[in-house]
Amino acid sequence: MLSFLSKPKMPGTDPSLEGARDNEGTVPGLVAEVVFAALPLLLIVMIYSNTGKSAEIFASPEWSFGSAVLFGQTLARFVRCLAQGGGHARPGAAALITALLLVFGLAPALIINAITLTQHAGEPNRLIAAFQVVDFAVAAFVYVVIGDVAERR
Repeated sequence: MLSFLSKPKMPGTDPSLEGARDNEGTVPGLVAEVVFAALPLLLIVMIYSNTGKSAEIFASPEWSFGSAVLFGQTLARFVRCLAQGGGHARPGAAALITALLLVFGLAPALIINAITLTQHAGEPNRLIAAFQVVDFAVAAFVYVVIGDVAERR
């Protein structure tokens, strides 16, 4: 049932696995990293729920802060992958992915974070709140996908 927890066969013990790399634990490891990034959000949910501020849970700036951290970590992992690749990456594709991560990932997360930190008390902006929660989910997904691709290189 939980086959991803069982140890994979070591390369060299089975002739059919000669030259194989151990990448089976990559995705669960990356998801574990995202879970720890989401831990402060769980704290916010518990505190706001306990203090009667349930309507403000998604308006908390921690969502966009978490997105910025995940997009930044994704960018760092991607650049490290490129640096370790020995020049085998296509420059145009690498530049495109880097630009997409910066322009559609990190920059919006930081802008939304600034907006949520500077908005006045009162009714939170529902559009901004929804965007930052979706942005966090996208950041987590992109982190796992790019991280998995980077680890397989």
